[in-house]
Amino acid sequence: MVQRVRGSLAGLDDEESRSLRPIGMSVRQAATLTGALLDRLAGTPGVVLFAGVRVTKRTPRIGFAVSTATHLLLVESVAWPSGAYSLTPQGQVLCDGTYIGQSVQTLLGSVRQLRRVARRRHVGAVVVVHPSGSGTPALPAGPAWLPPAEAGARIANRLRLRRRENTFCPNDINSWYAHPHRPSLSPEGPPWCVSGSPST
Repeated sequence: MVQRVRGSLAGLDDEESRSLRPIGMSVRQAATLTGALLDRLAGTPGVVLFAGVRVTKRTPRIGFAVSTATHLLLVESVAWPSGAYSLTPQGQVLCDGTYIGQSVQTLLGSVRQLRRVARRRHVGAVVVVHPSGSGTPALPAGPAWLPPAEAGARIANRLRLRRRENTFCPNDINSWYAHPHRPSLSPEGPPWCVSGSPST
């Protein structure tokens, strides 16, 4: 990973409390694959890439957060076997119609928390879904779910969204990837914590 990344993936673990997690590889392995996709983005002027992000003390670390002057985007990583994936209205993840014990609710809660406190107009999240095994998973509907081949370009586009294109519908579980927000400025530092020092 490039030197412009702040933090480390060392704090990522495979605890069962993770509501989104890889199948067939470790959390750190999936995040490392995503990190390789974000290398070029991290070298873009005005973009800062954080690794090993903890939004609150009670939630597991998220692989990455990408920050610009106007946007903050959480980037989570999973690896799933082949199958047709979808979400229930409550945010539970289904594969071929069967619940797999995973959910977007913790990630959604992190987005909501950052919308309340982050000094950014746009706060959202995406999930990069790596294949686990020989097949390719069919991703849930919605712009938050990214195949690896498209992740870098689509994240870059998401960071440049204009406000009128950046909408949020509270009844759509797939719309939590972005939301225009104007929180009050805080004199404190960034509201998330990263593990370790800048990567070398």
